[in-house]
Amino acid sequence: MKHTILNNRIIKFLFLFISILMAGMVCGCTSDTSVKTYLQALLDTSYKNDSSAFVEIKLGNEEAAQTLYEQGIDTGVGVFCNRLGVSDEYKEEFRQVYMDMLAKVRYTVESAEKQSDGSYIVTVSYEKMNIFKPALALHQDNMVVLAEEWRDASEPPTEEEMMAAVFLDFKSSMEIVLAEVQYSEPESMTVRIELDGNVYTPNADDIVELEKALFDGE
Repeated sequence: MKHTILNNRIIKFLFLFISILMAGMVCGCTSDTSVKTYLQALLDTSYKNDSSAFVEIKLGNEEAAQTLYEQGIDTGVGVFCNRLGVSDEYKEEFRQVYMDMLAKVRYTVESAEKQSDGSYIVTVSYEKMNIFKPALALHQDNMVVLAEEWRDASEPPTEEEMMAAVFLDFKSSMEIVLAEVQYSEPESMTVRIELDGNVYTPNADDIVELEKALFDGE
């Protein structure tokens, strides 16, 4: 479930981001340094709501970057809530914890090497965030206690009340884990920046694989 949610978010963001690049990263206007900055702009805008690199290389202004970020968040939160069967009224409850999770990812764009076909191979180091497994373990423990309380209650809660309690407890479990979130040892992977027509774009499969690598568990 986790990676499906995140993959849908990053894929939608990627296509939105590419739509801005038609006036930006055109063939002949790149270097190893600018390609590094380009990928940094994509990642920082998507995860950390940081538009500094985005604006620096003139992919758009701060308002455009903010729009891309918020649309990515909307997609991720929407998919997450839909898969949990949570009604729209609880989406905003989860929005902030989702944003906090993305803001805490750890990555560094290390280097870019031009290939014979004109594309670039960019090396990204990262530390996997251990968030979903511990949050789910805590949530499951809480659900055992909550189920016992419901069983012993003189007036059992309604199905709607139970669903709300389950969702809000999962949100709370994620907040608790995020407060002191742990990371795995540093690793690295590569992302291809390819020529599509006359425009440099990140390889969608590589972006998806990077996002998978940033978070624990399947």
